[in-house]
Amino acid sequence: MSSTKPTIKVRTKDVIAIHWFNAFFWLTLVLTGFGIISGDFVRLAPAFWPTFLQNLLGGNANLVLLHGIGGMVWAGVIGVYALLNFKRVVLPFLKNVLVLTPKAAIADMSSMVITLAHLFGLLKHKSVPPQGRYNGAQRLLGTMIIACSLAIAVTGIYLFLSPMLLDFAASAGVLGGVFRWALVIHLAAVLLVLLGLVAHIYFAVVEEPESLETMKSGEAEVAFIKHHNPLWYAELEREGKV
Repeated sequence: MSSTKPTIKVRTKDVIAIHWFNAFFWLTLVLTGFGIISGDFVRLAPAFWPTFLQNLLGGNANLVLLHGIGGMVWAGVIGVYALLNFKRVVLPFLKNVLVLTPKAAIADMSSMVITLAHLFGLLKHKSVPPQGRYNGAQRLLGTMIIACSLAIAVTGIYLFLSPMLLDFAASAGVLGGVFRWALVIHLAAVLLVLLGLVAHIYFAVVEEPESLETMKSGEAEVAFIKHHNPLWYAELEREGKV
């Protein structure tokens, strides 16, 4: 980022660190998770990938163990960080990003449609409504990722621990049914998040690389905030930060 342009600190070092921790574990868990399911009827990756991983780790049981432990570490670290930093980091983030009412969802959806239309040269006569710290697409995506991440963590812990702790032989019907539904929810939530992450990475790398810079240095150009997030800029003005 050019030193000639005024910047403002928008992310602390711990927020940046937890972001990249999350990204690293997501990549690791997706790669190992896609290697676990290797049947002919259901497969999440080309056949060579499960074969390669299972051979590398000495069998599917070891791959499941690695994936399960990795998932527990991911959920545990994120959970502990959220508890220790709830008022300072988590609560302000949730207030900015969560979409909780139909009115907010419709407004954010409208903003997202206009933004996407502009990318394809459409609806040029319509301007994007003024945005706060997060735009409509980011808020919708953030809400979906938070909900899916909770579902992934809960179902993942159940899928990993239940065969060790519960007697499936004694109640195969009920426990087996719960296990299968937990697996379906787990996979559906992962695929939804991956779909959203494609858009997230594209915008961060191609359309708005300035936002990616904030996840490296923690600094954002004041002019960029003023142009893209005028409501946030006004808030920073009121707080005397710009």
